Amino acid sequence: MHPALVRTLWFPLQEFSKGKPTLSLLTDLEKSQWFSRERIASLQMDRLRQLLSFAHREVPYYREVFDMRDIQPNRIQSFADLARIPALDKAIIRHRFDDLHPKRLPRRVQKMSTGGSTGTPVTILVDSKRAAFTDAARIRAHNWHDAGMGKREIVLWGSPIELGGQGIIKEIRDKLINSRLLSAFDMSESRMAMYGDSIAQYRPVKMYGYASALYLLASFLKRARWKAPGTLKVIFATAEPIFDFQRRVVQQVFECPVSVEYGARDAGLMANECPAGSLHIPAEGMLIEVDSPTGAGEILTTNLFSDAMPIIRYRTGDIGELDETPCACGRGLPRLKRVDGRQTDFLITPSGKIVHALAVIYAVREISSIDKFQVLQDESMRVRFLVVTTPRFSTEERQSLIMKARMALGEDVEIAIDQVSEIPSSPSGKFRYVISKAADARLRSSMSADEQSG
Repeated sequence: MHPALVRTLWFPLQEFSKGKPTLSLLTDLEKSQWFSRERIASLQMDRLRQLLSFAHREVPYYREVFDMRDIQPNRIQSFADLARIPALDKAIIRHRFDDLHPKRLPRRVQKMSTGGSTGTPVTILVDSKRAAFTDAARIRAHNWHDAGMGKREIVLWGSPIELGGQGIIKEIRDKLINSRLLSAFDMSESRMAMYGDSIAQYRPVKMYGYASALYLLASFLKRARWKAPGTLKVIFATAEPIFDFQRRVVQQVFECPVSVEYGARDAGLMANECPAGSLHIPAEGMLIEVDSPTGAGEILTTNLFSDAMPIIRYRTGDIGELDETPCACGRGLPRLKRVDGRQTDFLITPSGKIVHALAVIYAVREISSIDKFQVLQDESMRVRFLVVTTPRFSTEERQSLIMKARMALGEDVEIAIDQVSEIPSSPSGKFRYVISKAADARLRSSMSADEQSG
């Protein structure tokens, strides 16, 4: 499909059918990125007051919190005043879900479950305007790299939403917007060889996917002496950190730069990397705080387009640092100096298939009676699910989890589910939701070779 036809016909029709004002927001964002930092901050403050007023008026949880602390939204004079509002976290969302959204919901609200990167999945409500802002901010960032709407795209991804249930309708839609999906849930060598052929034949302008999956694919293609098609302008890496040596391998194999996207399903899109190397915050709809007087600290986010479920001072669990200096690209958008986020692991089957850990995490997160979990794989490739459950956890749910895990990992993998009272964090304090000794051993040798060659 010609990119101009995607931009002027198919994408607008798609967004109109979903009731999303993506294109009007994109028009505004293309202008506001060049505003001064002071003007962007003023825009942020206006939208922050609107969100706080709405939350106080319409959302029971925030009415309770604000009244208890005598917080009046119209008296919020500076971003520092936000510190009076207690932080929101996953436990509060889980336990106060019904009180965290307005009784009169906006139109076209959808439930969205997180991937459980901290071991505690949550479900939030997302309306069409929040979804549209995320898409508009992402398209703007793709435009920075001359890889905008309608350019041929390969997506290395995987979830029940993207990979199943929609069948032929989704396949047609992807073709109409020049997007092709490759599953990150199956990273066996035979499958990655097919991915290399698909990329060479499709000749995409951009690729988008899990950072770890992009690196794994690039490492395989490097060993196979694969030749990049020469059409790629940028690789967008998301969902987890990408280390310097991983970035080098991806850039070397695909012969184009890597651009980082930082976001989370519950918090929203929080930053995109520009060609000058800065992580810019889409401040028109996102306010980022760092819980530290100086230097690095936990990232707290306020999504300014979150009327269906206000996300105010939400603890992401990630560590980051703000950068107050201007960017060489000239945009007035604030910047993150760095983000030390979560890293997704892989699982390995006895047949040699490498499976993205999210393939099993998605199976766990749909079971509401599981409060917390961790997936462990030992050297023998046996997989254990440690689960902290509510009394509602049933035999049927246990069997369903085993069945879905086997669908993802194969029938030859031994799977066990252990109910426990608590799952401790690692000595570093960081919770790893997947620990695979088998994958660590397999990937360590590949990573070592890439570091030395890079």
